[in-house]
Amino acid sequence: MDDDARRPRHVCMSQAYWHTPHHPEPYRPKSCHPEPHRTAFRQSGTTLLELLLVVAIVGLLTSVALPGYRAMAARQDIASELSRLEGALMLARGTAITRARPVTLCPSDDGVHCGEDWRGKLLIKAGAPSWEGATLHVFAPSRLARIDFREDAKPVRFLANGRASGHNGTFDICARENTGARLVLSNFGRIRSEKGRCAGPSFPP
Repeated sequence: MDDDARRPRHVCMSQAYWHTPHHPEPYRPKSCHPEPHRTAFRQSGTTLLELLLVVAIVGLLTSVALPGYRAMAARQDIASELSRLEGALMLARGTAITRARPVTLCPSDDGVHCGEDWRGKLLIKAGAPSWEGATLHVFAPSRLARIDFREDAKPVRFLANGRASGHNGTFDICARENTGARLVLSNFGRIRSEKGRCAGPSFPP
């Protein structure tokens, strides 16, 4: 007899039946261990309460983080615009000094002719005061909703000595979240920036 035959086995009496007149078959003991295909299992899932709790947490985190993200994005837009304008002004001034001739910096809608909207492309053009000379350099348009420069619609002109006399002024830059900055161009062609709140009406989110 092998080891399996000698090993005692528990018998479930409720699952066994005996030899009786009504049951002519002999007694057949059955193991207490359930058959593999009859093993009960429990399915796990997410309850409605757990789902509502997750939604509430996500909503709370979004309400806290969204204003900060918008403010950060507005500051980045302001910094990008200051860099664009400062780079264009410095390059135009340097070009006028290098060429020993007047140079004009103006906004453009089509990338060819000077316009009045400083949110558009920026052109550095040779010559003044007609501002119809050859285009020396083109800067990409702005992503901001508002940029103001004086009220006479004149572009910026640099003389051969680098001065911007008569064409100097202040750029008012506005972004979302009431974030703004100012870029001041002096008569001598020097520039300085001032960060602060937007001086104009607020913009939609």
